[in-house]
Amino acid sequence: MFEDFRADITRHDRRSRQGGQRAWGLLWRNYGLQALLAYRLGRWITRRGLCSAWLPVALLLTLPCLLLTAYVRLAYDLHLDRTAEIGAGLYIGHFAGIHVRGCRLGQGCALQQEVRLEPAPGAPGGPEIGDRVWIGAHARIIGPLRVGDGATIGAGAEVTRDVAAGCLALGGPARVTQWGYDNSSFL
Repeated sequence: MFEDFRADITRHDRRSRQGGQRAWGLLWRNYGLQALLAYRLGRWITRRGLCSAWLPVALLLTLPCLLLTAYVRLAYDLHLDRTAEIGAGLYIGHFAGIHVRGCRLGQGCALQQEVRLEPAPGAPGGPEIGDRVWIGAHARIIGPLRVGDGATIGAGAEVTRDVAAGCLALGGPARVTQWGYDNSSFL
């Protein structure tokens, strides 16, 4: 948990215009990091909290975690559900309307506002997103779909089929418009 959150802080600090901020100052001003702290803390409590050695710590952290989660959901409309498996170094570029649940999100990804990553109603499993994937504003990836490493999902895209690694997918329904697309400037 702590290594993943350190990677999240490093990623947000690198992307911020001020650079080199202290972690607490960055956390205080950055809604994406607040949501990631609530998510990572909640996942830690869920996984380790039932272990008898960690039970006192988990009980002590449960109320602050619940309050932070509620604050992030109400104030910023950021929903990072504990059913999602989020890799280290996630960057949340804008807040509002982000729903991530029941999916796997790789390391070093970036999300913009109004993104939905979730299982389809009644379908088993949610999307599997590779490492270093950039997902644009208002994009939807719903259902048991795969998005390969280094792919870019454009703004407003509705992904209805798998997207290969290193591709740029645009439109609704999303279609691959470019193979070998380099999204490193976004990340």
